[in-house]
Amino acid sequence: EAWQGPIDSIVDSTVVQKQDFIFVDPTSKKLLTLAQRVAQAEVSTLLVGPSGAGKEVLARVLHESSNRCNNTFVALNCAAMPENLIEDMLFGHEKGAFTGAAREHIGVFEQANGGSLFLDEIGDMPSHLQTKLLRVLQEKRLTRLGGHTHIDLNVRLIAATNRDLKEAIQHREFREDLYYRISAFRLRIPPLHERPGDILPLVEHLLKAHSSNGKKYLLSKEAEAKLVGYIWPGNVRELGNVIQRALVLCPGTRITSEHLLFDELYGPVNPSTSDKMDNEEAERFLEIGNSGIGTDVDKARVPTAAMISEKKINSLGAAVKTSEQQTIRAALRACGSRIEAAKQLGISPRTLRYKIARYKDRGIMLAASE
Repeated sequence: EAWQGPIDSIVDSTVVQKQDFIFVDPTSKKLLTLAQRVAQAEVSTLLVGPSGAGKEVLARVLHESSNRCNNTFVALNCAAMPENLIEDMLFGHEKGAFTGAAREHIGVFEQANGGSLFLDEIGDMPSHLQTKLLRVLQEKRLTRLGGHTHIDLNVRLIAATNRDLKEAIQHREFREDLYYRISAFRLRIPPLHERPGDILPLVEHLLKAHSSNGKKYLLSKEAEAKLVGYIWPGNVRELGNVIQRALVLCPGTRITSEHLLFDELYGPVNPSTSDKMDNEEAERFLEIGNSGIGTDVDKARVPTAAMISEKKINSLGAAVKTSEQQTIRAALRACGSRIEAAKQLGISPRTLRYKIARYKDRGIMLAASE
């Protein structure tokens, strides 16, 4: 299920089997054709696009379409690891290299030897590791931590980021020479709303994947229109969440627009008719569905924006988040650079980058340059 976008574990090492990917929209078909051509070229590839759009999907397409398809595909999320462990995960260590190293550890580069290595969120890699990564890519060999033997490498590198690396280079947060090393070819993955033809096929795939009881679910025309018309700030990952909620709330096999609950972080499809629910309202909806009364008569009981607006106003957490957004935005505008803004805010540049990225994933732009 790699096509959903996120990496299920920190390191995913598999011999990839041929599988069906969703490329139905004309934009997606063009991207697939280009990716298959790039795969044959054996060049390092940088995948850029918003979080949740399916960068790992395209990475697996590149692997499957290359001459390495019968060898290992290894994925590592650079942002999911503590900074002091990333080097060990990348390059490995010898037994006794440090306290607690009771046995040798093979890093992801060695695991992927002969195959493909996918480094997700490479823009979050610490500076000192960028230097070491550049050297390994240039020399095509590495030395494990605590070791003396050079290990030759034959690895196809596929990197991905949702950051603007050129901006990161300007702020000296990413090495320019490493950027050119990993981006012999750049592929941009459009957000889901730019490829609406993929939405309903993805929904069909998700319904099959998440239906544990063997039921065959159908979508009402209103539900289809609502799914296609939504902007999907969270992309395919958000779509997966919405479909899983629909399966929980649907008492039968026909999913209607009432069963489609969108993430609170991104707001409703239409500001005048919110589909957001808190726990109490969702439970009430479930009671309606389980009692078999979930008909048009009960539509008035589905929470609307007016019904929950008072809860939102009284939410201290929401107020704190809004204040943080405004403070960060003001600091960025006043200082002109993230480093100076971080100093003014009393946080590290890395923490500031993390916060900006999190807000960007939610569709909230904190600076014009974002």
